[in-house]
Amino acid sequence: MLENVKLSLKRRKVALKYLVHFVGDVHQPLHLGNRKDQSGGKIRLTYLGKSVTPHYFWDGGLIDWEKENLLKCATRLNAQLQDLDKSKWLHSKVNDWADESRSLALKYAYPLENNKLSKTYISKGREILDQRMVQAGIRLANLLNQLLKNKNLERGPPCQKLIQFTLNNYCLGLI
Repeated sequence: MLENVKLSLKRRKVALKYLVHFVGDVHQPLHLGNRKDQSGGKIRLTYLGKSVTPHYFWDGGLIDWEKENLLKCATRLNAQLQDLDKSKWLHSKVNDWADESRSLALKYAYPLENNKLSKTYISKGREILDQRMVQAGIRLANLLNQLLKNKNLERGPPCQKLIQFTLNNYCLGLI
């Protein structure tokens, strides 16, 4: 749909929003959590004085928006791209992305001691969320390049705008 210029711009934008949302969601570990607790939706935690679910926490609550605005966050994540080997990420399939998320959920998101958040848990969660957002941005850029027949991702400039777009629309729940 995205590459079909005969479709209205409105329909193509809706298709893009669904694609961004799907790519973002499949990179969120608790979107592939346990069915019995609705992927962390039935567990209650206290975070920054608020009662939240682990699902909320991993869906973007880990990002400290008071210390870092959207542009700073995207710039910081984009800087990480320079040091990473993206080829493995670019050659993986959607089911691999889901398997990664499921593994992260089981290994890092669920091991809560008495439903309390330690500094180590929060720090590791932020590290994982950063990596997942970078992976989502890289994979989204690659997917869009494939759909739009542009194969220059690995040679082209960093995809800061796509990472920012992913942050905007996925973490802030705008789509």
